[in-house]
Order: sequence, then C-alpha cells, then structure tokens
Amino acid sequence: MGKQHIYLLLQLALLLFAASACDTTVKTDEAVIGDAIVKQNRVTPTETFTIDTTNSEVTWIGAKMTGRHNGLLNIASGKLNMRNDLLTDGSIVFDITSIRSADKSIDEGSNKKLTTHLRSEDFFDIERFPTARFELTGIAPFDSTAQKPQPPTASYSELRVKNPTHRITGNLTIKGQTKSISFPARVTIQDSLLRAKANFNLDRTKWGLVYRSDNSLGDKTIYAEVNIGLDVVAKPEKP
Repeated sequence: MGKQHIYLLLQLALLLFAASACDTTVKTDEAVIGDAIVKQNRVTPTETFTIDTTNSEVTWIGAKMTGRHNGLLNIASGKLNMRNDLLTDGSIVFDITSIRSADKSIDEGSNKKLTTHLRSEDFFDIERFPTARFELTGIAPFDSTAQKPQPPTASYSELRVKNPTHRITGNLTIKGQTKSISFPARVTIQDSLLRAKANFNLDRTKWGLVYRSDNSLGDKTIYAEVNIGLDVVAKPEKP
C-alpha cells in the first residue's frame, strides 16, 4: 500500500471520527426535490403582490464536519398572484451576486474569504449565473399527518417554522438547472401585507453545487444539505 493511499485512509478515519463526535447539521423540515413541473392552466389573478425586497430576508446555514457557517442572500424582485383571496402562482428572483457569509464566530477576513469562495466557480459561479429563480407552481393546505415525526430534542429544531399553513411547490433554477421543490410554510395576510415564512434543508448537489468532489476530499467534509430560511413580505399592487 502506497504512502498516499495510507494518508487518504488516515484522513477518512479522522473525518469519520469528527463526524461521529459532533453533529453540526440543522434539524428542520426537508424540502422534497423532484423533476421540474410544467404548470398548466394559469389563472388570471384578481390581485398581485410585489415583494418588498428591503424587508424580506433569505438566510442560509452550511454545515461541515468541524462546524458550520451562516449568511444572507438578497431578493432582487418578485411577484405573487392571488385569485379570490387564494395564492395561485408567482416568481422570486434571487440576486446570487449578493450571497455572503455573515458568521459572527469568525473574523471579518474569514467572512470575506468564504464569501469570495461561494461566489467563485467552485460554487455559484456568479459571473455566469448572477441570479437564481423560484417559480411557484402550486400551493395546498398543510397536512400535518403527512409530515414525518421529528425528535423532540433535535438540535436547532427552533428553526423549523411553527404551525405551517400551506405546502408550497415550485421550480427552483440555480446555475441553469431546474428542479421542483416542495416545503411547508406559514402564509398569512395581515394589514394588507402578504407574508410567507419557511425553513427547510436543501440538497445543494442536485443543482451541481459541489466543491472538488471528483478529485479530493474537499466536498466530502461539507454536508450536502444547506439550511434555507425565507421571510418574504409582499405589498399589494395599486390598481
């Protein structure tokens, strides 16, 4: 057995030990991922809401075997359509060039380095793919009986949205690849504002977001699932 082979085995052993010693993943709802959906029979909306990009927020948490990092992502634009007080469809454009690390556990230089890495060809490749898009294709009342039971002592369970009202389904396009995703959300209208809150884990590798996965252990130390938090506020368009 060559020295390089032995070195790789030692690395794997250390990584497995670290993984067993500390679980850094976020325990929350898992987004269901499938093939892109072709929406049929679009209805004419009776009311349209424009997303307030200033007061809306997208957060992310990425976990690795030795810790985790968190950050933010801006919404560029978006509209949500309703017909007879029911949400029917809509779209959200995410500004991928704004993705950034905002981890208070590391210094400013480390945050800047991680931000640069996320924006590079290793991950989001913002020069070629400056935006991502979510097209809402369906919304249904939330069925709690279809939800898998979660351990009551799970770490970070406080991130899970309490009392979801709906299950949202739509097509998410990242780096030119489109997949459908489905996740629970709490959708409410109060004081003329439409608000949608959700928190779920998403397998980034389904959109080709990998790092050296073919020729090193780089990607193996980073968990595939990324936690996404959505807090969307939308205002009614004036007639």
